[in-house]
Amino acid sequence: MAGEVKIISRTYRKIKGKYYARVRYKIDDGKPLDILRQVENKSAVKPKQAEIEVELLKNGPAQLVAGKVTFRQLAQHAKDNIYVSALYDNQETKIKGVRSVVPTHSALNNLLAFFGDVDIRKINEKKLTEYQVARLTGTIKNLRKVSLSTVDRELSKARRLFNIAVDEGWLLRSPFTKAVSKNLIHDAAETPDPIKTRELTDEEALRVMKALDTPQRCHTLPVFIAAMDTGARKSSLLDYLRWQDINFGDEIITLTAYKGKGRNIKPKRWPVQMTSRLKKELLQLQLQRKNKNDAALVFEQAKVNLRKLWTAAYAEAGVPKGTRLFYSVRHNFGTEMANEGMPLPALANLLGHSDVKMTMRYYNMNKKTIDKARDILNRRAVVNS
Repeated sequence: MAGEVKIISRTYRKIKGKYYARVRYKIDDGKPLDILRQVENKSAVKPKQAEIEVELLKNGPAQLVAGKVTFRQLAQHAKDNIYVSALYDNQETKIKGVRSVVPTHSALNNLLAFFGDVDIRKINEKKLTEYQVARLTGTIKNLRKVSLSTVDRELSKARRLFNIAVDEGWLLRSPFTKAVSKNLIHDAAETPDPIKTRELTDEEALRVMKALDTPQRCHTLPVFIAAMDTGARKSSLLDYLRWQDINFGDEIITLTAYKGKGRNIKPKRWPVQMTSRLKKELLQLQLQRKNKNDAALVFEQAKVNLRKLWTAAYAEAGVPKGTRLFYSVRHNFGTEMANEGMPLPALANLLGHSDVKMTMRYYNMNKKTIDKARDILNRRAVVNS
């Protein structure tokens, strides 16, 4: 956008208790345009107006001005400034960015396929609902039909984008009001998927191990055994477990997970058991490893094509389609430990939970639980007879 910039007025607006510095300008003899930027309080309005004016006169009109931002511009701004690779300080506290850039950018690209260059002011509940329906029915070009939980995650990203737009002063209010958010974005507990939340049975686990014990898949078998015997999350095993975390003498493994939101994400470390069969697998891997650095990842080679190979092995083992690969194994671990009488606080520690309520989700009412309840009641009946 070329031409001479002329400042028309400098004012402010107060919207829902928040102050915004407002600068109106025009280019040559064009129509008036606005730039609106949020400030902390009324006294900060004039400095912000001056900052905007200098920016306009020095660099020309910004692309991102109130009422003139497309969804594409907003998404690109988020990719360049918000959803970047995470940076950590010396205490391993996240100071910027996100841990998983690829899935976040993928969600934004899916949103872009629908909203594209639409002015963000024109995106309302009706438009958002149309997106939800289009994703669920698979009517967006080049995008396949997906589940409700996937759409919920993408709409959550859209809500974050609109909050960014409001914070930057590019939008007066987000279309995601409390009522709209409640209507469009479902809590995970409201839409449970029995397949995706199921545990892997012991019989299925044995069949999966057999399916993984082939020349093409055997390099991933130690990961499956580690997941079965520790109940660890995928990231704890594949992304954070290093040889320095393995104590063969005491048969203890120290797991790591990053918990929290925003800048409050910090590492959590806790010890778990090393079973005999897992120790055997790890010792074998130690002998085979080329990188002798203790900071090297334990399962670096096993990560290659793991998802593809496990998916094929699960199918070959007769595991119902849609069963989550790592979650089902972790769920199996939690359920088995609970059924064998391990106290929930102790199980919560092994699973890396800070709240026992989280651990309760891994306790399934399966046949073993029912059998145990029957045995207890039968013994009580004998005593009381």
